[in-house]
Amino acid sequence: MEPTMKLTALLSACVLLAGCATKWDPHAPKTVTAASEGGSVTVKHGQRLYFPLAADPNGGYEWRRVEPRIVAVMADGPPQPEGMQFTPVRSGTQKLQFDYRPVSGDGAPQRSVSYDIKVR
Repeated sequence: MEPTMKLTALLSACVLLAGCATKWDPHAPKTVTAASEGGSVTVKHGQRLYFPLAADPNGGYEWRRVEPRIVAVMADGPPQPEGMQFTPVRSGTQKLQFDYRPVSGDGAPQRSVSYDIKVR
């Protein structure tokens, strides 16, 4: 077999095997992670927005979102123990607040975190 044919066969095999890889997706949306202490964050359409809101699963508290009237980002699913993920749904700004409240719903929040979100 000629060296050129060997190289072509090797490159073809690499391309075929690369198509089987599941760790890298060039079309996956970029995830923007907000600071755990709150603050400003900017996200573009087509990106995800992640809020790292760690909770103690045995502490009797959970993070609850304080809903604004008009939303620029929406939750991608239920809260996870380590945070929440959102997707932009319209351009503009939104103030988003999370309160760490007792699971029972009674009592004042133990902690609050606020974000000023800009969607471009």
